[in-house]
Amino acid sequence: MSPNESQEQLQSQVEEALSELQAQGEIYAGVRNRYCIAPPTSLALDKDNLTGLRFRGDRTYLPLAHQVLKTEQSHDNLSIRPNIRGFYQIKNRLNQAGIRLLTVADSIEHLPYPSQPSKAVLRSRWSENPFLANNGQGQGSIQQYLPSCDTPQKNRWIPLNYHQLQDKSLLQLPTGEYLWFQDQAFYELEPDTAMLAMFYQDQETGYPLKIHWDKPQGRLNLQGTSLPSAYAQLLWRLSEPDSERYRTRLIQPLHHPLVETIFQRLGSLLV
Repeated sequence: MSPNESQEQLQSQVEEALSELQAQGEIYAGVRNRYCIAPPTSLALDKDNLTGLRFRGDRTYLPLAHQVLKTEQSHDNLSIRPNIRGFYQIKNRLNQAGIRLLTVADSIEHLPYPSQPSKAVLRSRWSENPFLANNGQGQGSIQQYLPSCDTPQKNRWIPLNYHQLQDKSLLQLPTGEYLWFQDQAFYELEPDTAMLAMFYQDQETGYPLKIHWDKPQGRLNLQGTSLPSAYAQLLWRLSEPDSERYRTRLIQPLHHPLVETIFQRLGSLLV
């Protein structure tokens, strides 16, 4: 193994670990590969099911959540069982401690729809043509997102040369940053904006992403698939990891309709 291959493997492992933390709702991703801790949030299945709230985000608030809800549990437990009754009373106590309380229905209602980047979000202009950086070295290592029939998401990223570039293209640099090319200019996108653009292009080209869904076993296979953080976090909260299958989530029958609704909003097909 060459030093470069070792470095690439390490970078890939770090990116996978960060992606998993983002999916769990523990961190937020910004531009230029910057990350921050997610704000503290507790999730309830619904307003009448408050026996086990799931905590995500800034852990410094976790002991406070247990304290204000009088749980009598270990203060490092992420599954919170309140000894306070009533959704709004629990919500008010958490809000006073700086912690959000959301239900699954709230989360689905606020999921953003796939969309093409608007001019309002195209603020971070890339300072130079990335294809011409470093005296032209590395051409072809920049990838463009191109949906095609029955192709997994990870295989929809195709190496691109500058002369092939077309307007309104979604690009990814070897260093992981996402760019949008429009009106002869490059703009950096936040990862979530790029993800929503990916699913938008899936819909517009008529090649929706197909997600393997073993409904009888409740197994959702997300290998090779990246999701906008709001979608990933909600799915992770509704499921448990499959210890025998990487990036596969186990979903109880109660949550099957919710999962189907989530992917309908993305425009993807569960197959």
